[in-house]
Amino acid sequence: MSSASPYATSWETYWATAEAEGHASLWDTEPERASAQDWPHFAGLLPAGRPLLDLGCGNGTQTRHLARHHDHVIGADVSAAAIRTARSLDPGRTYLVLDLLDPDAVAALHEKLGDVSIYMRTVLHQIHPDHRPAFAEGLRTLLGADGVLACTELAPAAEPYLHELVERHGPPPGLTRVMATGVRPGSVGRDEVLDLLGAEDFAVLAEADTAIPLSHRLTTGERPEVPAYFVALRRTSARH
Repeated sequence: MSSASPYATSWETYWATAEAEGHASLWDTEPERASAQDWPHFAGLLPAGRPLLDLGCGNGTQTRHLARHHDHVIGADVSAAAIRTARSLDPGRTYLVLDLLDPDAVAALHEKLGDVSIYMRTVLHQIHPDHRPAFAEGLRTLLGADGVLACTELAPAAEPYLHELVERHGPPPGLTRVMATGVRPGSVGRDEVLDLLGAEDFAVLAEADTAIPLSHRLTTGERPEVPAYFVALRRTSARH
């Protein structure tokens, strides 16, 4: 893909607006309720000496937490505005603009870093089903033979949960801003993740049920928690 994908345009619009107006991302949850809960599930699975790529890092909130526990953490996002914010908050770390639907950019990064492990939190459900095979191909390229994919995603139960939330309380402002960019969040089941990567080539190393707390509070003061799951995968064959 020689030009930016629609996701690059959509998320650049979203993050540029957030940067200009000071909005919080819908999923920008404090690490104690996000990566800190995921980390124990995959900390012991990461191959020694390999970088950990926080893919879809946004403003780097989770990246900064992961870097407290892993020696080489890199943040990557499709939005240059998000990466600008991440760099401003964490100037000593490497943050990259990366569109996973750009195979040349993905191949170049793999050539530079070698096989990487990937932490990917609430990213895949934002990718249209028609684009997910190409996205998964980008993941396979970056993971190579040794990388571990640690993935937290919205469960299928998330869609009815969010529909009921909107009916009862109205749409969260963060969700409205996402929808305005043209992105249509959905859900992606655990088995679909495995099938996209290649169930014959990847094995499940760890998994757990979890929830994604929203940054938005209801009028009751509560923070919605969207049904989700965690899964960690590694390639079982040497095929790239």
